[in-house]
Amino acid sequence: MGSIVTPVTTFADEPAAWLDHLDRRTRSTVGARCARADLVALGQGRGGDLEVSTVLLGDARRASDGVVALPPPSRDFDGSQALAPSVLERERALVFAVVRDDGPPVPIDGPGAVVGEETSADLERQVAAVRWYAALPTGDAREAALLAAAGDGDPAVVSSALRALADEGRTSAVDALEALATAADAPPVRGSLAATALWVLGARDRAQRVLDEVVDRTGRDRFRRLWGVREVDGDGALLIAPDPQHVAFA
Repeated sequence: MGSIVTPVTTFADEPAAWLDHLDRRTRSTVGARCARADLVALGQGRGGDLEVSTVLLGDARRASDGVVALPPPSRDFDGSQALAPSVLERERALVFAVVRDDGPPVPIDGPGAVVGEETSADLERQVAAVRWYAALPTGDAREAALLAAAGDGDPAVVSSALRALADEGRTSAVDALEALATAADAPPVRGSLAATALWVLGARDRAQRVLDEVVDRTGRDRFRRLWGVREVDGDGALLIAPDPQHVAFA
């Protein structure tokens, strides 16, 4: 039997390297996946594909015959062991898809493209975050709505809102982001995400200062555990973590 390998990455234990890592780590929030998809739908595994029951985002008419084509089960690093399919037969699942001209929609590239109830403990939370994202206003009201959501109690909505502020280049939100991150009662993950948004928006000095505050308030060891990061054995200045390219963030 083959072994399943989890790719990892290493980086220096310093604010700039942390912020680069957190930027990469949070590029696949629910909202970021919605922004990349033509169609976000709920459905059920049928014969290796997903039979769509509800379209949450996008035009339902773009779901060719009500089906999203799922990729075949992948194999491990040496090709000897087939892994489980992305959606089991009759399993309820959420899919973020792109529409093709020559066939049914297919999942977007990257982690979190398909979220099944058997493999994810937070399917309903991600569905709720998609519904929130689909209802966001456009135009001048959008930034205010994103900032309001950044103070929400739902982690998937908070992470999606903060990442959207960064990805949409909303530099006018910089002061509000700093205030969110440095509030005395700010949870450490929210503070980290707000600091990351500052970093992506180009407020690099402020981002590093804010992240230092978050780490000091949280405690270095706890902060690392929150993000699944640990020291490389024998080298306290080098950190190791799962490669963000393979880990969805919700």
